Amino acid sequence: MYYIDNLSQQEIATALGLSRAKVSRMIQEAKDRGIVEIKINPTNTRCFELERLLKEKYGLAEVIVIPRFSANDHNILKSLGKAGAEFLARNLKEGMTLGFSMGRTLSEVAHSVSVKEKVPCNVIPITGGLGQVNPELHANDICRRVAEGFGGTAFPLYAPAIVSNAQLKEAIIQDPMIQKVFDEAVSADIIVVSVGHVATSTFIEIGSISEQEAVQLQNHGVVGDIASWFFNANGEILDLEIHKRVVGPDFHEIRSKSKVVLIAGTDFKRDVIAAALRGKLADTLITDEGVAKYLLELP
Repeated sequence: MYYIDNLSQQEIATALGLSRAKVSRMIQEAKDRGIVEIKINPTNTRCFELERLLKEKYGLAEVIVIPRFSANDHNILKSLGKAGAEFLARNLKEGMTLGFSMGRTLSEVAHSVSVKEKVPCNVIPITGGLGQVNPELHANDICRRVAEGFGGTAFPLYAPAIVSNAQLKEAIIQDPMIQKVFDEAVSADIIVVSVGHVATSTFIEIGSISEQEAVQLQNHGVVGDIASWFFNANGEILDLEIHKRVVGPDFHEIRSKSKVVLIAGTDFKRDVIAAALRGKLADTLITDEGVAKYLLELP
């Protein structure tokens, strides 16, 4: 009656013998439960001038900047996920290999993948895909959903992103199946990553590192991570003990052989994104309008 018949809340209340407040609560509940979804089709879906300026300033091969229509971080991540999925749909060709790291932003990418014509491809994690909580954030689950969306094949990596000691890592990577995933990762056509802020990293959320370890990393100058490799404000991946426990190919090797697409946004991560760009850790950037303007203001 409200959305289809365009009746006012008072008209509905009168017709049904309810109070106007009750009608208002029912309409809100319909939105909260997902019975009603509101979709906005903006006229401007790209910020082309910001893209051009960022591409020139940071020497990137391609930049996609989405307008920031919401101040809510969750909504921004959903928009980034949609933009990332559309980018992949445009660039993915039959027989290609896609590599994914983990995190909430890439989970949104996986959620947004939907194509009419399937594209046979391989989708592989570039970091361990197991942990204690939130499986949707793990690389294995992200790869599975991306593969399902595109009609490809996922190759899981059955190991945590970070293990307890270097000896355990060495034992794990001797497994032939693990080695196969590593080999696929370093020769992938497109690698899709995001960046994590060291203070609230996905690693803390999934239990790979403790908050105390995160503080220790900050004391060593770490500002964030990319695909489980921790870097400083200049985008330099540091020589840290924790890297001896990362179950995944060396990011420098991946970077030298594959096209790296960085999908990241929100004000909270803007300094981490800036650091990654200073370190030339990506070829393509997909971000939001607010971060783009901040990056252009930096010296």
